[in-house]
Amino acid sequence: MSIVEDILAASPSASGRTEQRTLRRNAVRALRPGRAPAGVLVSVVIATAAWTALAVIIGGLFGAPAGPRLGRLLSITLGDPVVRSVASAMVVLGALLVALALTPGRPRLVAVETTDPHLVIGLTRSGLRRTLVSAARGVEGVEAARVRIHPRRIEVTVVTRTQGTGELLRAVGTAVGDRLAGLGVQGRQDVVVRLRRARV
Repeated sequence: MSIVEDILAASPSASGRTEQRTLRRNAVRALRPGRAPAGVLVSVVIATAAWTALAVIIGGLFGAPAGPRLGRLLSITLGDPVVRSVASAMVVLGALLVALALTPGRPRLVAVETTDPHLVIGLTRSGLRRTLVSAARGVEGVEAARVRIHPRRIEVTVVTRTQGTGELLRAVGTAVGDRLAGLGVQGRQDVVVRLRRARV
């Protein structure tokens, strides 16, 4: 086998890349949080309104006297300005709830590559941050490090006293990139390394 054939055999095929992209997308989708708090709040409001209306209807059937507030509420007609205001507010609130349901939530976990398409594994952001800080601090000359994880990039800020900044930045970037590759973190996140001088 020639060198060219070895390189072509080792390079991932288009179908392999597509499959990898699909696995990554499915993992991120599975790790997205649901909209449970908003759903619980809407359910409580609707249930309370329904139970109140039911109590008023049953009370009216059995001849319970309506209080002054309830009497005023029951005398409101469709032409009343209050009805229009409440209806407009309900339309706006409904549109907001639909928009909230359609926008994806921010994943609390960072997806990790697996060979099994039916298995999804994630790391917490704080755990990944601590691991990357440890990798950055393992580079000679780094006194302290801070990591921020953004959707498209990972920012690493290192504090140092050394003078050769170019080599140090490359070494930190390589160490953090190797740790990300070793963990198998999915996604296309660029590693951006920033340097701060230690105070003397």
